[in-house]
Amino acid sequence: MRLLKNALGLAVFASFFFVPSASAALVVEVDYSGVAAYEAAFQSAANTWQGLLGGYQDGLIVSRSFGSTALENQVLETVRIQASVASIDGAGGTLGQAGFTEFGLDTSGYKLATDGRMQFDSADFGGLTPGQREALILHEMAHVLGFGTLWTDNGVYVNGSGEFTGVNATAVWQTEFGQSGTPDVELSGGVGTANGHWNEFDTGSNFTGITDGLGRDMTFELMTGWLNPNSFISELTLASFRDIGFATTNATAVPEPGSTLLWSVLGLAAESRRRLLKRRLAS
Repeated sequence: MRLLKNALGLAVFASFFFVPSASAALVVEVDYSGVAAYEAAFQSAANTWQGLLGGYQDGLIVSRSFGSTALENQVLETVRIQASVASIDGAGGTLGQAGFTEFGLDTSGYKLATDGRMQFDSADFGGLTPGQREALILHEMAHVLGFGTLWTDNGVYVNGSGEFTGVNATAVWQTEFGQSGTPDVELSGGVGTANGHWNEFDTGSNFTGITDGLGRDMTFELMTGWLNPNSFISELTLASFRDIGFATTNATAVPEPGSTLLWSVLGLAAESRRRLLKRRLAS
């Protein structure tokens, strides 16, 4: 195991405000405060999810949590995320934490994230390769948008069951992946990893033997609990977003981290935060 060390010290911080194309039905708006060199990774991740998740099936907000920036009786278009690279606990501890902080309910009964937060430890973040960094941000941004964090509230998962029951993801699981039953959810890895990711071998140590139509093994899917090289966003993940209220596009994305990154996630607060505790880099 090789630990990452990159203390930012007295580096000058700047604020960046990303507003992707206004023509998109969904805007992932990231208010980033941190070292300017990391700007592109946050912007790229926001653009990726905005391109894949084209909007909502309904999205007309009828009620919202206190503090939500969504407006009642208007269609939700913008998810606002506060993001920063700052000191958390030093090298080798918490790599990052993220999740939705506020939500709205639409007329179809979907619970949708409206606001969220992502924070990454400056002692570790700078030591990642650009590919690792973007894959990490993509993964955590998906949790802000509801992957794993809004499953139970939207009636597509029962904690401890290990089975995702959304009809869209189940159809992809059976046709694209050639499996029976419903998609398998991770039950190992501790609180925060379990019940919030697709299943794979612990630590991503072996192929699952479950592949999509392109022959890609689920071990390399971005939204498993452990990130491996050449990770990809599958149609299964996109279908699961449809099961919690999104209307996805036909676009595809394949983030490619440069070496193996192992993460284990610990929940910091109900529904709203996820902490990365461990990671493994190829030596």
